Amino acid sequence: MSTPRASLYKQLLTPALHRRFTGAAAFILILCYVEAVLIGDKSSCPTGIRTLLLFISALSVFVLRVAQLHIGARTTASPAETFTKYLFRLNTAQTLAWYFFSAWWFSEVYMWSAPPSANLSWVSEGKAWERKKLNERPIYLRSVFFMLAVLQSGTHLYFDYDKITLPLTKTKTESSSEQPQKKEDAIMQVRASLPLLARNIGLRSVCMSIFGPIVYALFIRNTAWNFSLYFAALLWDLPASQLSYIPPYHISLIIRSLTSGLLLVTLWECANALFGAYVAQEPLKKEQPFTSASKDPNGSLLNGLKGKREVTRTFAFWELLYICQRSDARRKAIFSDIDRSSGSMWNQVMTLCLGNVLSISNRITAFQNPSTSAAPPQQKITIETLPPISAPLKQENIFTDPPPPSTRREKIESSFGSIAKSYGQSPQPAKPLKFLENHRAGGQKYIGAARQKLLTQGQQETMSSSGLLAQYKEYLMRFLRTPAGYPFRQTFRRRVCTVVLGTPYSELNPLINSTYTLSALAVASLKEDNYGKVAKDLPLLIRAYVSTTSSIEGFVSSLPAHWTDVEFSESDRNVEEVDLIVGSLKTGLKDMISAFGKYATELGMSEGEIRTARKVAGMEDSD
Repeated sequence: MSTPRASLYKQLLTPALHRRFTGAAAFILILCYVEAVLIGDKSSCPTGIRTLLLFISALSVFVLRVAQLHIGARTTASPAETFTKYLFRLNTAQTLAWYFFSAWWFSEVYMWSAPPSANLSWVSEGKAWERKKLNERPIYLRSVFFMLAVLQSGTHLYFDYDKITLPLTKTKTESSSEQPQKKEDAIMQVRASLPLLARNIGLRSVCMSIFGPIVYALFIRNTAWNFSLYFAALLWDLPASQLSYIPPYHISLIIRSLTSGLLLVTLWECANALFGAYVAQEPLKKEQPFTSASKDPNGSLLNGLKGKREVTRTFAFWELLYICQRSDARRKAIFSDIDRSSGSMWNQVMTLCLGNVLSISNRITAFQNPSTSAAPPQQKITIETLPPISAPLKQENIFTDPPPPSTRREKIESSFGSIAKSYGQSPQPAKPLKFLENHRAGGQKYIGAARQKLLTQGQQETMSSSGLLAQYKEYLMRFLRTPAGYPFRQTFRRRVCTVVLGTPYSELNPLINSTYTLSALAVASLKEDNYGKVAKDLPLLIRAYVSTTSSIEGFVSSLPAHWTDVEFSESDRNVEEVDLIVGSLKTGLKDMISAFGKYATELGMSEGEIRTARKVAGMEDSD
């Protein structure tokens, strides 16, 4: 019987992400309704329309998050490297563009919803005998919204809002004792972050209401006025009036800029928080793994594990671990699926997970011993010679006397050759060189005498090349200790994470999930592997865990601090992310040794390997 065609994993993941997107959008729609009531006039008729219009402003944030979604944290050696690496990218321009669009759309909805008493129309009518003139109050308010868009874009990029923080996997015992509650988890996560959200929203809005008028008057006012006047003149008969000397900083306008900015930032921050909370839920649909809906669940899961996109691979490894820890039927199906053309399900899962684990050692080795063989081979270069400008070299005996020159060209060559030989074969140096050498020695003598009379011994040492270099290093160290020098520090934690977790984004979740998956399958195989496929691979797993753990611990303990890490201390060697990986490796070792310890020698492991594995796992006291 042929195996049914497996669905692509992304075909199962994408609809699930759309459902989560819809769930987050429903809560944002409620928030938009509340804001529509707050910004509107007392009449409740257009509230529904305002709600939908405000939802477009929030929807632009969702579109941005979907376009730039990634899982792992950025891994760079220093903040300055992060800045130079990610500033001049399409994502930066895209972030600014979407927040600018969101701010502009919100401003138009807000102006349209404001009562006439707010005086936010494009033109001021004035008295009956006065001509219409451009109103600067809405210009200032729109400028505040655009300044908030720039500030929000900078915050978005600096704190990497595009990253989805997935929950780190617990041990099997802890995980099996807790049942997932997707909606409650997402809501509780947002509720727990409300104090921080309120603080950020309030701080950003208050700072803009304080510094916004200053920035507007110094850098934006003239440009915004001319730009608005150009478009307003297309619709109204306006005179080309000049700006007034006094900006429209009435207390009512400042308060309105504060409240409206507060509503806009609230919309942005809540949209980001809800999107992150809903996307970071477990890979389940109706309490079942995503691939359960496929005709070939194992084939679809393998397709996700082999995927090239980071999001697809991360969710696939997360689902695989969920199956190994909580789904007995799917776990047994992994052991019994042995008839695949590309190998049994267990062999493919082991190869993929073990590849993630061993990639850590490979990166450490590549960092410690950078390969020189990666240089491209030199290609043979053909040089085209220029046409000859002199007579060819003589082929006869050069020690015989040449015949006397007969032609005019030979006479000229003979004359110049004699002059060149007279200078080149002279045993005495040229007089001009000797003259300059004597004056140089005399100059150095006078400079040395002046230095001895005018400078002290300490000043002479400072003025020496070694003294200047030491002084330069001292000033550089002082600069690195200041807040301005922080972006240039290559801290120990950043360097270790770059090597252990990979680049450009951290692979912390796939690494931990792969480690727990292999140990969970190995332990479960004692009762569920009817074909004995796992037992023969157990020595390979234990050796891989031991070598990777030893490699990580040796690398962390021996890596010297970078010279820019001026605040390094030995306590900085305890890197949280690396400790989590080492902890998962040791936990997996303990589980496998506890389950197969008495069968280890029969499986092909020596007593020395068993003792080393127990020592690395921290089980030496249990002998």
